[in-house]
Amino acid sequence: MADISVPLDNARRLNECITRAQDAGEMDRARATAMKNELLNLTERYSTVMTPAQASARAAEDLRAAASRRAPARFNAVISQLSAMRRIRDAVENSSTPDLVIRNLLEHSETSGARVESLQSIRRAYIRSINGALSQALRRVGLNAIGNSKDAPLLERIIRELHNESTGDKIAKELADTVRSQQERLRQVFNAHGGDIGKLDDFGVSHMHNVARLREVGYPAWRDAIKEWLDWSRIVNRDTDKPFAKSPNELPADAVIDRFLNDVYNNITSRGWNTRQPSLQPGGKALYNRRADHRVLHFRDGQTWLDYNREFGVADPFSALMGGLHGMGRDIAMMRTLGPNPRLGIQYAEQVATKRAETAGNSALVDRIARNAKLARTMLSHVDGSANQPFNTAWASFFSGVRSTLTSIQLGSAILSAPTDIATMRVAARTSGLNPNNVTGRHVQLMANSATRETAAQMGYVADTLAEAGGNAARYVGEMWTPELANRLAGFTMRASGLSYWTDMGRIAFQMEFAGALAAQASKPMSEVPAPLQRALRNRGIGEADWDRLRGEAIFQANNGARFLSPFYWLEHQTALPRIEAEGLAMRLQGIVEEQMEMAVPTVRLEGQARTMGLGEPGSVPGEVVRSLGMYKSFAVSLMIGQYRRFMAIPSPLGRAAYAARLQVGLLVLASLSVQLKEMAKGRDPRPMDDVSFWMAAMFQAGGLGIFGDFFAAETSRTGGGLAETIAGPVAGLAGDAIGLAAENINAAVQGDPLRLGRDVTSFARYNTPVLSSLWQVRAGYDRIVMDNLQRFLDPEAERQWRQQERRRQRDFANESWWRRGDLTPQRGPNLENALGEFAQ
Repeated sequence: MADISVPLDNARRLNECITRAQDAGEMDRARATAMKNELLNLTERYSTVMTPAQASARAAEDLRAAASRRAPARFNAVISQLSAMRRIRDAVENSSTPDLVIRNLLEHSETSGARVESLQSIRRAYIRSINGALSQALRRVGLNAIGNSKDAPLLERIIRELHNESTGDKIAKELADTVRSQQERLRQVFNAHGGDIGKLDDFGVSHMHNVARLREVGYPAWRDAIKEWLDWSRIVNRDTDKPFAKSPNELPADAVIDRFLNDVYNNITSRGWNTRQPSLQPGGKALYNRRADHRVLHFRDGQTWLDYNREFGVADPFSALMGGLHGMGRDIAMMRTLGPNPRLGIQYAEQVATKRAETAGNSALVDRIARNAKLARTMLSHVDGSANQPFNTAWASFFSGVRSTLTSIQLGSAILSAPTDIATMRVAARTSGLNPNNVTGRHVQLMANSATRETAAQMGYVADTLAEAGGNAARYVGEMWTPELANRLAGFTMRASGLSYWTDMGRIAFQMEFAGALAAQASKPMSEVPAPLQRALRNRGIGEADWDRLRGEAIFQANNGARFLSPFYWLEHQTALPRIEAEGLAMRLQGIVEEQMEMAVPTVRLEGQARTMGLGEPGSVPGEVVRSLGMYKSFAVSLMIGQYRRFMAIPSPLGRAAYAARLQVGLLVLASLSVQLKEMAKGRDPRPMDDVSFWMAAMFQAGGLGIFGDFFAAETSRTGGGLAETIAGPVAGLAGDAIGLAAENINAAVQGDPLRLGRDVTSFARYNTPVLSSLWQVRAGYDRIVMDNLQRFLDPEAERQWRQQERRRQRDFANESWWRRGDLTPQRGPNLENALGEFAQ
């Protein structure tokens, strides 16, 4: 069959090739007939989503690829991609806003009118389901306040058990079995969506390599270290398709080891890994077969895995374990929504939409389609990690570390901004058909009552912070490519401030109430379900038949008799559907919950990241500039995008007005509370609330841009920077502070003026000490006891400067310090009556 490897233009030529091969005796009749039938089948399938000529060419290409030894996997990927293309085509063609459908494929948008699943919603659903299934393990070995495992020895025993190494620890084995069950679950789902992963009983834990470390030590040192840790009897030599050795302790010849490991090393340290994390699998692959080579390198046991990870890994064992599982969840979400080739899915959506717009002669729509397709590709880059591949690794690591450290320096009081969540939770609950009082009440119960948290865990709802090293720092700044120490600083600040706990409990509260609302309607057919809830279900493809399956069985009942229809509990206890089909329905339902929850407890949206950061490469000048500009502002942009879209999705003007009034009044009132709490945390009295500047500050606080409110009454921000520095971002502000400290004193020395080095050094340390500069419980004490007295020692004019600052504060904000500057203890408490302004007189 000599001609079959030659590139073919269409199915007709391939069909002729098969006939010639049969006539020449190179292929038997049965095989030839089977291939022709498969070609016809593929052509018919592709004809449903493309022109006949395109379908013919594509079918020929796929059939040629199927002649390889990976034929079953290839056909699986083809069928899965076709299914995704059909869903995408139907969504684009049946929407009045086809341009918005393209964006909605990546992240849910209230105004898109699309009835398709969104990648981000499904990704979060899978990650949350993984965390829920591992709730017992997370409680035992999850992260503590400083980002370490709560029980590192137990975690290491779990790692060893996962590599089929018996530790004699019953608990470790049970928890390892739970992890292994999730690995197998994700493997099956991945394959069901077009992937190709074979089963390995000792899969263990995926590595995330420290590429910089490998480059630093060089290939010879890496080779000499790793070759003793490997089980060569289980590593396949691709030249022979047989293991390199006959027994676990046998080593191949040095030349054979060197040739094999050199290839692996070069692939790990190469720059071609633009859509995946570094792993022990060489080469870059399409998403559907990226994980097909189960493990190129096999370690002898769990202990050698730990030894390698300690020496050459980029993540601690816990982060490596959870990162591998979460990465699988992400890949499944991409394949499920966009197909085994996600970028092809976006391209196809753009082509279908463009054809529709061009046929209608709508040039404005064509332009909008192009813009949204470009935005969708950027959003996908932030999901698959390609937007975070560094231009220069060293500089990317440095600046990412700076940004994460600034999070610790500046967000220790972010919990004091959290009261505005109450407003968004209540409005989101009402819009979703929930009782707002129940949601806020559940939030309080979860924070105060461990029994309520236990009930939530039984339904599969656990705190995200147990599995996140950043401790919810990403809520305000997005995902970060961050050195471990800096990430731990940010995570500790979020946990110690209480923000992580507040956010976790808010999210769980909303999920529980949504599950409760679903259970309350379980006795009714879909047609009788209240309109808001029914609309949310139908818009995500859950119709009458699916609703009947969901409500028919497996509803969780708490000890107090309360009933909940939790997607995760339903998935594990239902018996009516095959597992894969039930998995799809459960994740679709949880995706709906995720979309509604994002409106209740907002985070940095995927679109917000894409619009503020674009595709700027970390470690490059443009990339670092946009990351500094976008730091913290991504949250405000995301908040505004989400709320504006929901507002515009309301059909009636009266409904829009009511929604806006509830949201704005709630946000403004609670933001005013946040402004006052922050003032008191800094050792100052509340600000008078009868002043316009106060309410402008509250308005900006309500929108997530509280720092800009300072400029309505003064020329500098709360951290001392001017408006230009604040707009440029925290990194630019830090650089300005550091450069100004040196430049001003050098200039003073040149001019013969008195130096202010002591004052400037103290000021820099006052505002730029990790944790202590911002953590609300300690910042006033650190400021007064430590930094004021250090300034008094270094700066002879400290007292005069403090008096000037107090007069300026009285002039600009009409409040004073309740803890006087330089005093070791406060002389009084905050003057709460000051908040009343002239009304207190």
